[in-house]
This record gives sequence, C-alpha cells and structure tokens, in this order.
Amino acid sequence: MDRNRINVLYIDDEPNNLISFRANFRTMYNVYTAQSGEEGKKVLDNIDINVVITDQRMPNITGVQFLESIIKDYPYPVRIILTGYSDIETVIEAINKGQVYRYILKPFDAQELKLIIENAYDLYLFRKNSKEALNKYHHLFENSNDTIFILDVHGRFKEMNSSGSNLFKIRKEDVPETDLISLFINRDEYKKLYGSLVVSESVIDRPVKLKNMNKEVLECLFSASKIVENGIVTGYHGMIRDITKQKEIENLVIRTIIETQETERTRFGKNLHDGVGSMLASIKVMLHKLTIKDEQLKENPQLKNIFNALTSTIVEMRNVCFNIMPPSLQYLGLTSSIVDLCMQYEASMSVKFDVNIPNDFPRLNAHLELAIFRIAQEFINNSLRHGKATNIKLDFSNHKDKIHIVLRDNGKGFNVNSYPLGLGIKNIKSRIQSYNGEIKINSTPTVGTEFEITLPKLNPIEVTLMN
Repeated sequence: MDRNRINVLYIDDEPNNLISFRANFRTMYNVYTAQSGEEGKKVLDNIDINVVITDQRMPNITGVQFLESIIKDYPYPVRIILTGYSDIETVIEAINKGQVYRYILKPFDAQELKLIIENAYDLYLFRKNSKEALNKYHHLFENSNDTIFILDVHGRFKEMNSSGSNLFKIRKEDVPETDLISLFINRDEYKKLYGSLVVSESVIDRPVKLKNMNKEVLECLFSASKIVENGIVTGYHGMIRDITKQKEIENLVIRTIIETQETERTRFGKNLHDGVGSMLASIKVMLHKLTIKDEQLKENPQLKNIFNALTSTIVEMRNVCFNIMPPSLQYLGLTSSIVDLCMQYEASMSVKFDVNIPNDFPRLNAHLELAIFRIAQEFINNSLRHGKATNIKLDFSNHKDKIHIVLRDNGKGFNVNSYPLGLGIKNIKSRIQSYNGEIKINSTPTVGTEFEITLPKLNPIEVTLMN
C-alpha cells in the first residue's frame, strides 16, 4: 500500500457493494474493506485508518452503532454513513450518537464521494494533531470553509481564521477581545461543553446552537482539543462547522416524511369512514326497519344485543376516524380540534382537562396546526397510558413570531436524565425539530410531567394536507 495515500475503510455486509467500492476508488486511495463491524474493528486495530465509511443496515450491529462504539478508541478517523434508507431516527442518531461527518444516500456519485473523502481527510489531519497541522498546512487554516480557532485557558480567542470571522461577523481586530461564551445562545450548554473539555482530552463534533454578532442563530458542530506544553494546558484549539443549511435540509426531509404519513392516514380514514362506516350505518337502518315491521323481533334480546353492539362499533369507528384525521382541524382550526379531543377523552376516561387557548389564537399553516395537534394527542396518550394521569392541562399562548405551548399532567412522572425516551416522546421531538422549534422536558417521579414547547409561526398557505 502507498503510505502517501488516504487510508479508507469501507464496511458493508454485501460483497458486491465492497467490490464496486474498491473498483471505484482503489487507484486513488488505500482501500480496506470488511463485511461486518467485527472485521472492521480488526482493520482499525492494525491500520491507521483516516476515513471510515459504513453501510447503515447490517446484521448484528447497525452502522451508527458501530461508529458510536469506536469513538473512544479511535476518535480521529472521520466517520461517514452510506445508506439506501432515509428514516428520521437514523439521521438523528447518526449526528448525535455516531458523530457522523456526512450522511450519504445510495446510490452514491463516485466523483462527489471522492471530494467528500478528501475533505474528510483534511479534517482527519486537523483532529490528529491540530497544532502541527496548523503549522504544516497553513493553507487549511486560512482557506478552510470551517471556522478554525485557538483559545487561551480562559476561553478567549487568540486566533480565528477568515471563515470564522465571516460566519460570526467578528472583525479581525476584535477577535482577541471576544470570548467563546459570547457565541453561545445557551450559557448552560457552554458550561457543559467546557466542562467536558476540561475533564477529557477533547470534545469532538458536539452539536451546539451558536449566534453571530447580528444575533442570528447558527446550528454548528463543535470540535476542540487541549494544547499541552510541558505537561501544562496552555489553551485550546478547535473547529466549528456551520451545519445550518444541512439542518434545514434534514428538517425538510423529516417534514416530508411526516406529511406523507399524514396524507396516507387521511386517505385511510376517509376510506374507512365512507366505506365501512356507510355499510355499518346501512345494516343498522335495515335492522331498525325489521323491528318496525315485526313487534316480536323488536323485543328479541339477541337482536337487541346485536343492535347495541352495532351502535357501539359505529361510535368506536367514528372515534378512530377522528384520531386518524379530525375533520374539525380542517374546517374549524386547531382550537376546536384540541377542545374536541379533550372532550372525547373526558367522556370515555376518568380524566379532567384544563384547556387554555386565547380567543385571539391565530389560524396557522395547516401543516403546523396538524403537527401541534399530533403533539398534544401524543402527550395525552402518554400521560394516560404510562403516567396514569387524572388531570391534564394544556396552555397555548400567541407571541409576535412564535407559538408557546405548555403541556402538564399529574401522572407518575420520570427521571429525565436516566429514563430512556419512548417512541412517543421521540415522535414529538421529531415534529418539533422539523419546524425549528424547541422543547424543554421537566418531570418529577410521583409529581407529573411538563413539556414546554416553542414553535415559530409559518405563514398560512391555501394548499393543505387535508385537501
């Protein structure tokens, strides 16, 4: 193998994919392949790999799980996921757990992947030895599209490249007067990140929300390492990648998937209501006509039981159709739909609702209204099924450019820091994330749970999912 070439490890359980990858890149890079995470680990143990590319869907261990498992022992190789599937959870896990540099859908474009691998190698060099890399590859510092910086021990910038100055709207002469904490929207997030950096040698690809000097919000990945001279920490060096556009695309993907699902739910609910619902109603009418013609049939206990069961079935089917797609949401808006939803639960279960929605609460974009309805519906279901709540409170407020929602219950509660989040809460977080919203979860065992949600308003549009 050529020592001057990039070492790339590709993991895929399908041999044909390994052969194809090797055929595309063996003349450019030192290509190593493996059919499982276990084989890939053996390669990492013996070869100084620069870039790891893995398929997501594999037996025994997924690509994200494999990448997460190697972070501690091999923090420097840059990680890339290659997959034919674009499900929401994989995208989120790849970024948060596997600390993935790029998420690429199959079939890949060889020329595009070549460029990604070479950019990833630049990042690898920076991670491996940032101080030496800055001296040896000065062009990377000044010409990189990412923010590269050096901090003193107090968290004040000593150096920042041109990309960083442009991203954060900081004049070159003002860089030495700028503290890292001033770029953070949430100071608690800064404290956690700084604490992690002090305790460990490095912090790699941590998702953070920053702001520039114009107060514009930026979604970023933050990486930093200690600068140690003669055993003493003299500062920190690192990189900040702006992933705002990437996040917007991810949110668009999430919204598109959710909206497609809702379209199918609407179609199914309409077919169920118009088809099965009409047939059940017809059967009920025919039975009623029989009892009118025959007085003995009218008093028949078996027929009475059938009639009552049929009535209950029709009511249950209407409730199912409402849960699939409430008609009031399309015609009367979010307020009426939330009230109807709570009334249904109160009528069928031992629960009391306190719903506070101001009279001037506006009509919103149809997709956003549906998302808010599903969030409330999911919260109520979780509160009743898992929390065994008897009181649920829903507060809505309308601000200049945001909607604020507080959902509370008096259920069992849980420990937010240690309790694994279920599918219901993950669905809520996905919907909120897709609209660039924020959620804060507070819960205390035996006391109850509170969701505090903020969502930006969207301008109403005429074409909606429900049409």
